Amino acid sequence: MGKWPDSCFDLVYLDPPFNSNANYNILFGSGRGKENIAQVMAFEDTWQWDDKAAERVDAIVRAAAHPAHDAIAGLHIALGNCGMIAYLSYMAERLTAIRRVLKDTGSVYLHCDPTASHYLKVVMDAVFGKRNFRNEIVWCYSGGGTPRSDFPRKHDTIFRYAKRAGWTFNVQRKPYKENTQQVGKHSTYSGGHDIDLKRGTPITDWWTDIPTATGWSPERLGYPTQKPVALLARIIETSSAKGDLVLDPFCGCGTTIDAANRLGRRWVGIDISPFAIDLVKNRRLQDSRVQVNGVPVDVDTARTMARSTPFEFEKWAVSRIPGMAPNSKQVGDGGVDGRGIVYKATNGLVLAQVKGGKFNLDQLRAFLHTVKHNKAALGIYITLDKVTSRNAKAQASAAGRFKMGAKEYPKVQLWSIAEHFDDREPSLPALADPYTGKAMQRDILTG
Repeated sequence: MGKWPDSCFDLVYLDPPFNSNANYNILFGSGRGKENIAQVMAFEDTWQWDDKAAERVDAIVRAAAHPAHDAIAGLHIALGNCGMIAYLSYMAERLTAIRRVLKDTGSVYLHCDPTASHYLKVVMDAVFGKRNFRNEIVWCYSGGGTPRSDFPRKHDTIFRYAKRAGWTFNVQRKPYKENTQQVGKHSTYSGGHDIDLKRGTPITDWWTDIPTATGWSPERLGYPTQKPVALLARIIETSSAKGDLVLDPFCGCGTTIDAANRLGRRWVGIDISPFAIDLVKNRRLQDSRVQVNGVPVDVDTARTMARSTPFEFEKWAVSRIPGMAPNSKQVGDGGVDGRGIVYKATNGLVLAQVKGGKFNLDQLRAFLHTVKHNKAALGIYITLDKVTSRNAKAQASAAGRFKMGAKEYPKVQLWSIAEHFDDREPSLPALADPYTGKAMQRDILTG
């Protein structure tokens, strides 16, 4: 956002991490034992006081003109050096950037829960001004378990702020209840107006009519913290017009983008996870040509990513193969950088290892041992450049074949990012979709 011009967005919605002290993972597999379970880390929501947090807090406290200066300084005194102040200072930086790119007539909606909502309200008041606070929207929902020693937690909070006067607000309505309609039809009241049965009653700040995107919902993608399209549609219709520009700086699986696209708004989404970006591009907007910035577009930019952020490169490289999911653990991972599941296979574990440097035969041999030790059905050894070594190809070939239906596949394959950019993918049977568990590659599924 630091590279964008001032005052360019009409509406911002953000559903950031809540400081829930949890890592949000997606588990998927065939249900035939833990060896057939793969795990994707969607995002990490565990905040700790560390050197980066200390630098961030110190920078805000030393900057007397920073909008969140007083709020962060006061909260730091109250909370001390802890994960919560690390999180709040992170949010203060981003909220300040959002305010700069928001138009004077724009609005911002911050979605949170009681974990940090009270502290975030203080930061929002500081950044946007308490006079610009418009609503605390309570989104109520059902489902899930019931604790024995507490009231069930069944609501989220959405703070709505305007930047200045003149904000867009289109009144949203819902149908009257049936008994209200009957009263309206037969009322003899003559107070100067009739009840308008077609328009319905204005929606208040208490939203109980939008269910969550649970497992049975047809829009469910399996992404943790996924919000329903109807929720975002209400926000977008309320605070923007067709053609307006909408931003979601924590877009995740792209619900905001989906709703904005359907409603004729222009949009920008940001996420730190290449996995989430792939989901938006290939699922939410699979029929559209979507421009994606910040990820490799050729071998040279992939090489740069491998040098500068090797762990992110590993995640990105694994995710180039439909159905493969990057490891949630990237240090001490036992030579495994990604996993997948062969669809409807009795023992269908697929392992991947990524190497961003020069090819090393000993590293390949170690991966061959890892595949054998884990009794994996298939292994994919991913390199930046295509492996040309005859010895390497011979050793991979000696690992044998995997049979699925009427087809056979190399048990261990050498595959490169260079081949990815040449549209040459590994030869694989259908893999399970990390989000739905269904076949990822239906066109090649046999048997």
